[in-house]
Amino acid sequence: MPDYVLMTYNIKWMNKMFQSGQIKNSKREQAESIAEVIMRIHPHILGICEAANEKTEHDHFIQQYLNNDYSVCMGTSRGGQNLVFYYRDPVKEVSVDSSISNYNPWTTDINNDGLDERYKWERKPLEAVFRLGQNGPTIRTILVHTKSKIVASVVDFHNFQKIALANRKKLVAQAMHLRSRVDTLIAPNDSLPIVILGDMNDGPGLDPYEKTVGLSFVETVIGSVFEPNGIFHDVLYWMKRDNSAAVRKQLWTTDFEDPIVSTSFGGKHRVWLDHILVSPDMLQANNQVHYKMDSGRIGDKDAIAKKASDHYPVYCTIQTI
Repeated sequence: MPDYVLMTYNIKWMNKMFQSGQIKNSKREQAESIAEVIMRIHPHILGICEAANEKTEHDHFIQQYLNNDYSVCMGTSRGGQNLVFYYRDPVKEVSVDSSISNYNPWTTDINNDGLDERYKWERKPLEAVFRLGQNGPTIRTILVHTKSKIVASVVDFHNFQKIALANRKKLVAQAMHLRSRVDTLIAPNDSLPIVILGDMNDGPGLDPYEKTVGLSFVETVIGSVFEPNGIFHDVLYWMKRDNSAAVRKQLWTTDFEDPIVSTSFGGKHRVWLDHILVSPDMLQANNQVHYKMDSGRIGDKDAIAKKASDHYPVYCTIQTI
């Protein structure tokens, strides 16, 4: 029963690490740290958020820092914060499509006021199909990096609230649109197993602004309780229900200072923004491709990881029979 490790990692502004196709001298320590974080997990499929733009840059990074161990799977560039897959033997790329019409701009009525608003992705999801093993089964992966909730351009509290609510509405619009794509993919009986992974800029539950909208990104994408056969599983869920308080306290993938409220002890908000969601068929151990239950992990939160990025990777194991 072969094991395959899937990983998602937001590498902070990887695009800014390169000059003329090579790592800048000033960024070599960061590149070495990123490589160490990746290689100690050594995933078979790695989804990178905030990736570099050019394939030549990724080829250089892989050759110089990852022992030439990976191949690059990418569509057209998403801009300064790109989306890219790395994969290694015995995984093979079957297809990658960055021009799926579902990811183009669309309109929807988020406010339920009879008026459609126009939305778009800042970074269109990257959808790819991989084969697990020489003649093994295939799996569909959808890498996402959603709209951030951060408000960085306000001058007063009123504007902060206004933009924060608008950001939540955009997140929900993106979630609903992604879920509509997923629903079409899982409808056929012979549909491929699906993994949705990436920096979703959202965690479980509703924050005060999401309560106003009534929905959140992650829970919308996971699926409705009224369609139980379509509910996805978050691979870190086991940590939330673990009996150990120490384990539950580690359920966060990035931290940041509050833009409004400072704390006397200098603490930061710790939030769970990075996720791997597996389709419901992958929870059945007798299926050809299935998730190894409770195998989801967060990468070590040590000095090396802190030098590498402002996010920690999330990874899990899937198996084939």
